[in-house]
Amino acid sequence: MKKMLISSTESYSGKSGIAISLLMILSERGYNVGYFKPIGLNIIRLQEEICDEDAYFIKKDLGIEVSCPILLDRPYIDFAISEDPLKLKKEIMDAFSRMKKDVVIIEGSQDYQTGASLGICDVELSKMLDSKVLMVAKFSSDFVIDRIVIAKKLFNERLHHVILNQVSGYKKSYIKTLAENFKKLDLEILGMIPKDISLMSLKVSEIAKAIDGEFLVKPEKDEDVEKLIVGLIRSESASSQLGQAENYALVVSGDRNDIINIAIQSGAKCVIATGNLEPSSMVLALAERKRVPVILSKLDTATTMMRIQEKFGRIRIRGEKIKRMKKLLEENMDVDRLLRDFGL
Repeated sequence: MKKMLISSTESYSGKSGIAISLLMILSERGYNVGYFKPIGLNIIRLQEEICDEDAYFIKKDLGIEVSCPILLDRPYIDFAISEDPLKLKKEIMDAFSRMKKDVVIIEGSQDYQTGASLGICDVELSKMLDSKVLMVAKFSSDFVIDRIVIAKKLFNERLHHVILNQVSGYKKSYIKTLAENFKKLDLEILGMIPKDISLMSLKVSEIAKAIDGEFLVKPEKDEDVEKLIVGLIRSESASSQLGQAENYALVVSGDRNDIINIAIQSGAKCVIATGNLEPSSMVLALAERKRVPVILSKLDTATTMMRIQEKFGRIRIRGEKIKRMKKLLEENMDVDRLLRDFGL
């Protein structure tokens, strides 16, 4: 059985999307594949059962056998001081021994350090499961190169391959030199996936759910929102600022009818009226005519923004997004080389 542990330098790096894409690619090539996630952090409840969201999606939508033996169903500090590390390791090893596949994709924790206090971080898991490692590094800042170098020192001979994700702008020009420097450390950049806004958007319905909001004007179409704009701007400058923005949602106190009016006229994907304050009937009528959804939030503007931003940080790659992620991976990574180096 061939194994590939996909780890990451930080949370929300795109690791799950890459893992799912590789599962699809391997399945298309005729391999009998399985998905193993030692520690489930993204817990969802299905009636009386709890499970990891990624594992549930992969089993339900892709029909791939999954195993996720440990679920973080309480605060991590509580989990860390109450669980027996030896028992956790045994549960992981027992569950993995039941995976009888040609290839198993092992998805690590939110980053390669999480679980270190219990001896089940990605570094330790790679030894326990005797697996080579593919490191996903989100190019969130230039300091990511240091995190990759530290990871190499920790994983040692198990880590040779890196995928840089969400690379944009001028940073692309540095990759060639960076790749040469990495080769000296026995690291190879196998892929450079560009930042793709379509993978980083939220549906209007997802925003409403995140803040437990009420639709004052319902959407005719569940549009994608790529960014948020806070309505803490003067009405005289709002026209130019909002007029230049694209695919945005306005988060603003519900009594700022002037700003809401401008946002509706300028093509906002939706308006979130905060403070449990409803815009005027005239503004809501305009939103109806322009087909711009208006969501009422009982929360203040700052808390509403925080809830939605948290949701943006945890965007899950599903449906059309996973097809797009797979396409980006195939176009921007040497998949054949990766599989060959992992013995496939």
